Amino acid sequence: MRALSGLSVVALLAAWVGAQVEPESVEQRIRQAVAAVDPAKIEQTIKALTSFGTRHVLSRTDDARQGTGAARRWLKEQYESLVEASGGRLQVALQVAKVPVMRRGMPREVEVVNIVATLPGVSDPDRVYIISGHYDSRNSSGGDGEGLAPGANDDGSGTAVALEACRVLCAQRFASTLVFCAYDGEEQGLLGSAAHAAKLASEDARVDGMITCDIVGNTLGMDGKRYRDYVRCFSYAPSGNDSSGRSLARAMSYAARTYVPELPVKLIFRGDRYGRGGDHRSFFNEGFPAVRMTEPREDYSRQHQDITERDGKPYGDLAEFVDFAYTANVTRVVVAALAELANAPRLPLVRRARGARAAYDILLEFQVADGVEDFEFVWRETTAPDWQGVVAKEDAQVQSAPRGGRLQATLKNLCIDDLVVGVRAIGANGARSRVATPPEPDRMLQQRRSTGGTRR
Repeated sequence: MRALSGLSVVALLAAWVGAQVEPESVEQRIRQAVAAVDPAKIEQTIKALTSFGTRHVLSRTDDARQGTGAARRWLKEQYESLVEASGGRLQVALQVAKVPVMRRGMPREVEVVNIVATLPGVSDPDRVYIISGHYDSRNSSGGDGEGLAPGANDDGSGTAVALEACRVLCAQRFASTLVFCAYDGEEQGLLGSAAHAAKLASEDARVDGMITCDIVGNTLGMDGKRYRDYVRCFSYAPSGNDSSGRSLARAMSYAARTYVPELPVKLIFRGDRYGRGGDHRSFFNEGFPAVRMTEPREDYSRQHQDITERDGKPYGDLAEFVDFAYTANVTRVVVAALAELANAPRLPLVRRARGARAAYDILLEFQVADGVEDFEFVWRETTAPDWQGVVAKEDAQVQSAPRGGRLQATLKNLCIDDLVVGVRAIGANGARSRVATPPEPDRMLQQRRSTGGTRR
């Protein structure tokens, strides 16, 4: 056997040492992914989608170049082209479902086809995060399956966000599973997303967050002003300002502040735009945390309109009106949020909060997942939209609670009457989970009354 040269030994030793080095932090990986987002790729996707003429759910499926069939085949091919970059891990499939329709001028039942690309998680694959746009489109007549309906902004832009997010993230490995979706039939009543959400609910899937990007490409308002300094985030809450959806919305805000400060997330505490809806509603209806990302000021001439001219100007949802750089920034926010959450530990469980008897301190009783050793506490005034303060684990008095498996933290000099508090888990890699908050006292009172309990 030939002896190794001194150079070979050094090379092998260096390789071994390199293999033992801690992997780059989640922060580094997120910043790399954010930097990799390419506005030119987004532009190519949106222009390709508009080239199919219409993607109406009733449009042609047998033509190679026109209609929804051609569009979905093209989208599937785009996702499949990323399988190699993922190391063969990305799984691309079509979800086909026949669903009822409750819209005038439409059949009572239609077939919808969703494109679903799944990147399985490594250590916690049962926990799922979803990013979506809807690839179907329509013009002024909701039942018109033949007329032009390019749908560049509504919602070619959101579809492009999901595809680009998959491109920049698919080579990474995440603790949790990421699912990238292009939904069908949104314009006819959230048909495709409802079918997907119902399927996940029937499988008892652990969906910890669903983000839909719908209308994220236009920055020129109807008043002639440019609005490109923020993105709106809508979220549902059954009551109050705290819900799993609001927790996800605040995680989006955190991701933007940390990694994309040029595009802050504006939290809108309404489920959706006034009297309107989007695919995140389907997931909220199934009890999953879900939010909608939308541009600051919509121009309604760029949505659901026939392609024509008005006052000598082109009119309709055309690619030439999309601000691709803005859509790329929205993508960066989404990428940052997904990468953070999918690498973070599971959400803590907050059992209760109460005020201390002899001081203005808050006692918080909670549980964290097995193996989680770090966490932090956040607080805000009840009227504040986002978290205002952070208390590190080292700055709180944390000890075992009387009940087995629980911890109790004392947050000093905070008055529980005026504040909302919560806790989020921090992984060894630095990734932070969503914030978990305790149940509100009035909700706990209602539960006690419904079960025959009495108020102390």
